[in-house]
Amino acid sequence: MLRRIPDLDFPIVDPHVHHWDPYTTPRRSSPLARSLGRRWPSIYTKVAALLSPRALLDSIGKTDHVLRPYLPADRSRDAGSLRTEATVHVQAEWLGLGAFAPVGETRWLETLDHARAGARLGAIVAHVDLRSSRVGAVLDAHLAASNKVRGIRHMAAHHPDRGVLRWCRGPGLFRDRKFLRGFEQLRARKLRFDAWAYSVQLADVSALAQRFPDVPIVLDHLGTPVGAEGPVGGVGHTRAERERIVGAWRDDLARVAEHEHVHCKLSGLVMPVVGFGFHERPVQPGAAELVDRLGAYLRHALYCFGVERCFFASNFPMDKVSASYVDLFEAYTQLAMERGPAAPRALLRDNALRFYAIDVP
Repeated sequence: MLRRIPDLDFPIVDPHVHHWDPYTTPRRSSPLARSLGRRWPSIYTKVAALLSPRALLDSIGKTDHVLRPYLPADRSRDAGSLRTEATVHVQAEWLGLGAFAPVGETRWLETLDHARAGARLGAIVAHVDLRSSRVGAVLDAHLAASNKVRGIRHMAAHHPDRGVLRWCRGPGLFRDRKFLRGFEQLRARKLRFDAWAYSVQLADVSALAQRFPDVPIVLDHLGTPVGAEGPVGGVGHTRAERERIVGAWRDDLARVAEHEHVHCKLSGLVMPVVGFGFHERPVQPGAAELVDRLGAYLRHALYCFGVERCFFASNFPMDKVSASYVDLFEAYTQLAMERGPAAPRALLRDNALRFYAIDVP
């Protein structure tokens, strides 16, 4: 029998949350949201699905959870009775012209009433194109816009299979000379880096970590082993291929963990791109099934990095298509308890506070 989340004697920190509002801020779906979303929501959803590339639908599942606003009050409702001390917002897909456009998201985040919704904004992981010739000035603009900016994420996720959604224009971002020059600017400002890449790119994460041993890095979503549990695009269609994907992921993750300044964010496994197919079921998996299905991956990450360099996160609302917030954290709590009585507090709160240098009142 799983221990119920309300029994936790401390509030959690959720170190990977996305907030957005396509009605009032510049998102990819904003033109459609403003023309159809409020008056004809069902038509809005259907049209958006029809216009979405196949790779997008295969990778994120249904579009409902990304078409609607997701604000602090929405996360609070999803969390239910689970007490949350602070969240870390990770920026994604704020559109605009010029290198400074993402700074608008940092300013917007500071206008939201996080605390009133049940959890204060503890830190911001901002977006910057680290290949930009103006990267230093953009970093300074983010830091001026909010004293909660603790790190940067420039997504590198790119898969050789065209049926898998590519979040980066090309492969090899973490080895690109312009990117590495920009990373020097990040290091000079003592910022952290959120590294999101697919599992086929984990060698690039290791190379980046080796080049910058003094920059704290966290691997997002365990390196996202695409197709490990089922077909996505042209990947993971046979059992032999899935076993190969998992085996390579296990070995490459262990190599990343050899770099002691790299941490691992235990999140994102129920994104449809991993292949579990939870989003296609009429009933989402409960906590017990999540422990059973995700356990091998999470236990391997904990073995490689140790409790001290891992922390759980929701990745909401991206993971909302596959599982509920409460069931995810109930499963996370059970898995944390396997590591001893001190592990739940470390994995669900303290490690994230420390990594992102979140001020504790």
